Amino acid sequence: MSGAKAVWVRGGLAFFALASFALGAYILISPAGFFSWSWVNMGMAYNPHLMLDYGAMNLAAAVPLGAAAVVMTPVFVRTALASYAVWSLAHFLIHLHFRSHAVAHTSATEANLLVGVLGVGVVIPVVLLLLTLPGAELRGDQGEQRGDADEAGDP
Repeated sequence: MSGAKAVWVRGGLAFFALASFALGAYILISPAGFFSWSWVNMGMAYNPHLMLDYGAMNLAAAVPLGAAAVVMTPVFVRTALASYAVWSLAHFLIHLHFRSHAVAHTSATEANLLVGVLGVGVVIPVVLLLLTLPGAELRGDQGEQRGDADEAGDP
């Protein structure tokens, strides 16, 4: 992959890696601080073990996302994006399921904003993943070889 597709995919992977790293580090340093946000705790009891596990998971997720942004091999990039998309979809569905609980402990506006942001977090890795498939084109990528060339080298 080259041109605009590579820039978008690499930028998306780097963004997800940095966001996962920052979130994971923050949670590991201050699990109670992260949990104190109303849209996180939603009135539930604090569990430091689960918060620390969630922080560690985010920190660990940054590793393949960041490595894929550097290496940019097709299988590595697609695996990292697919993994992030699966996690994002599950996270979105969980918050959608508990939306009424979030409304009760924050506000309808905050709950809707959170669900909307998490929804965008599902769409972006899926779109980036689709860009890595053979034949996917962006305007401005004219002349890029299609098909087998994408599979053989760059994503």
